[in-house]
Amino acid sequence: MISGVLIGIGFFSAFSGGILLLLAGLVIGVTLFIRRRGRRQGWPALLYGAGIATALLLLPYILQPPPCANGGDAGCYQAFTIGTFAVAIIVALAGLAFAIVELRRPPRA
Repeated sequence: MISGVLIGIGFFSAFSGGILLLLAGLVIGVTLFIRRRGRRQGWPALLYGAGIATALLLLPYILQPPPCANGGDAGCYQAFTIGTFAVAIIVALAGLAFAIVELRRPPRA
């Protein structure tokens, strides 16, 4: 989950120095993959963390759009913000779906 949250925050703030958080999250995620030897354990939390962190950070811009969204100013990226928010929600929901599948799967012997 921590890896996913770092990836989400790093993605949101990549151009403001968040690239280090993004890289740290990716390193933790790759380490998780190597330690689990390809099994899916832990991946739902990573997906959920990345999706929900990004969505929560973008939520204020969705609920209260900047004034430039009404005027069509060239410096306004509201369509990109809405698209990114939608992708973040889909990633978070995919993480939840994978978690449900993982919990319903019988334990391996």
